[in-house]
Order: sequence, then C-alpha cells, then structure tokens
Amino acid sequence: MSDLLFTGERLHKENPLFSIDLVRHRAAYSRAIELARTTGAERVLDLGCGTGYGAGELAAALPRTFAVDRISPDPGARHPAAHFIRADAAHLPLRTQSFDMIVSFQVIEHLEDPAPYLKAIARLLKPGGTALITTPNLLESDRENPFHVHEYEASELTALLGEHFSRVDMLGVSATPEPKAYYDARLKRIRSIVRLDPLGLRRRLPRWIIDGLFALFAVQVRRGIQKSDGLPQVGLEDFPILAAQPDCLDLFAVCQKPRRESGS
Repeated sequence: MSDLLFTGERLHKENPLFSIDLVRHRAAYSRAIELARTTGAERVLDLGCGTGYGAGELAAALPRTFAVDRISPDPGARHPAAHFIRADAAHLPLRTQSFDMIVSFQVIEHLEDPAPYLKAIARLLKPGGTALITTPNLLESDRENPFHVHEYEASELTALLGEHFSRVDMLGVSATPEPKAYYDARLKRIRSIVRLDPLGLRRRLPRWIIDGLFALFAVQVRRGIQKSDGLPQVGLEDFPILAAQPDCLDLFAVCQKPRRESGS
C-alpha cells in the first residue's frame, strides 16, 4: 500500500473503490501513447504525474519518459525507464524546447493562476510537438472537490489554451452506458448529501476539516453504490475519446504550435 496520504482525490491503484476512475484516467494515457507512436514522439513529459501510474504506462510503451510532480510517486508505480523529478510545474529544471509531447492530466483545475504552468508547457515543447491536457468537464462535475480551484467548460478552456497555443482541438473523454450510469448515480448521491447544507456552511469550515470530510464522503458514496448496485467492470474501451460534448466526463485538449514569450 502507498505511504502517500489518502485524500479521496489522488488515485491509488490499490483502492478498488476508485478503480473506475483509474480506468477513466488511464484512457487518456492510452490515447497519448497512440498519438506519440503515430507522430514519432521520442521524449515525453508527464507533468503533474501524481502517484505515477500513468508515467509508468508511458515509460513501458515509449522511448524516453520524464515525469514531474511535487510528490514522489507510489513505489509500485515506479518504472525503471521513467525519470521522475520532484519540482513545481511552473518552475521546471528542464531544457527549453526539449519534448516531443507533454501530457498533463487532471492538473489545471488545481491552479489558481494557470498562466505560469501553460507558459512552461509552451516553453518546453518542441516547435512541432503536441501537448495533451485533460480536466474535469464542469457540466458533469459535482463541483464539491475542495482541491479543484477552478473547473472549466469546453469553450472557456479552449479560449484559455488559445492564449498559449495557435492550434487547440477540444475532445472529450466520454463513457459507454454502464459507467455513465455509475457516474450519474454518484452525482445524484452527492447532490442529495449537499442538499442537507442549503446555506453552504460546509465551505466555511477550517480547510483541514473540509479535506477530511471530502475524503470520507468520497469513500462512503462509492461504497453506497457498490452495496446497492455494484460497481461496473470497465475497460479502456468504455471511455472513448471523441469530439467534446456537454456530457463528456473530462475535457481532452490537443494543443500544438506553442506561442512563446520573447526570448524563450
């Protein structure tokens, strides 16, 4: 079991209650591997790699993988071919224009000011490279995650990314009927809990209590669904990546032609 703190938001491979979310996020890594092979990308950076499960998949499939996060990865996620670096996303000790592909999944929603982070991605990307960025779709979000500073709709994210890349194609991580029903049921349960606090008093609690309650309810909501309906068995094929739609679970942006600051 990982020594990293369980937050209810960070995904650990060992926790079966979060296995559906893990497959959903692995679908983005699977598409990244596919695109890297298609474009011949050799140097790939996983920016904000979290517990490291995705970086391990990239390293197993691609020539050279680097991974950056403020935390160390789970020991079990470490791949011998992956180069892990502990650093802040906006202050990266990496050479300008040194990566063919940069993936940064489920990171931007955590940032108060995403500009330094996006500038860093544009700086590190080779002129013909591709950046892949995912984030929860605000239209399908429960909007209760205290670790998410700002969630996005497709149009807002496209406009923001357009300030840093000349080409942005907005796709979405969708779900087949069975996992979609699971996420709809989860959203319904969360909203029924939230209705018990119509004045929003939960948001005025000390942050350590808010974080603790989020971790507790993240488990309880999933256990409730497991007990009443069971958890669906899903594979990567259950989370196809298609043109962005209002009901997609995550936004998946394909960014090219970085706009660089003068002198970078």
